[in-house]
Amino acid sequence: MRLYTFYFCPAPDAAVAGEATIASRFHASGPGTAALVTGPEGLSRPTSSQQVAEYIRRLIFDKTLRTGDRIPQDEIAADLRVSRVPVREAVIALDREGWVTLEPHRGAFANGLDENSTRDHYGMLGQLYGYAAARAAERGSDESFAELQSLHRMLQAATDPGEFFHRNTAYLRQLVAMAQSRRIETMTRVFTTNLVPGNFFEEVPGVMRIQKRSLKAVTKAVTTRNADAAQTELATMLRTQADNVVTLLRSRDLLA
Repeated sequence: MRLYTFYFCPAPDAAVAGEATIASRFHASGPGTAALVTGPEGLSRPTSSQQVAEYIRRLIFDKTLRTGDRIPQDEIAADLRVSRVPVREAVIALDREGWVTLEPHRGAFANGLDENSTRDHYGMLGQLYGYAAARAAERGSDESFAELQSLHRMLQAATDPGEFFHRNTAYLRQLVAMAQSRRIETMTRVFTTNLVPGNFFEEVPGVMRIQKRSLKAVTKAVTTRNADAAQTELATMLRTQADNVVTLLRSRDLLA
């Protein structure tokens, strides 16, 4: 029996017969995608603790761990072949997000997300990327506008969620670069949390269509130097996507 392989660590050659590890139970329920932490939500490669957090999110999202279950931190560290440090960091981050509840002297327990925090998450993302789009409209060059338009055409042509995921990443990276601000770049690296594990555009129904429609308007606004429209369009896009995420979480009984 091979354990589920998280992409930054090799699976062991074999497990003890009959061993019911979290990873093996996760494999049975269907592993998700652990890829670049991005989508509308960030542009950087994840750290080990971010990858562990993604793994735990998926366990809860797929109900391998159910609400109220203890998070088996030692077992997760062993399954992923990492130290306890990134696991502990992941649990702390997930407590802030709402996926996990930390209880003093008792440990960490799986939890659902609350609707207000979920909507606020996407609202804040909209403010951040909307601000970046506005600055890109003001500071971009003709050459950078042409590159953004080229990336936008490739994004619109993508029909597969996996391909769209990567096209969207390239588009947002270009948009942030055009803002010409180290502060904005830093904030987009910090704010890399995916509330929904895996490929956002595959997991959440309807968001790829929303993203395509909205980024068409964003591209027009940026390349015509309409900063206000660029900011409004991106912020509105993320608020609309929040509706879809809330609907998905509610359908999976993951809203607390």
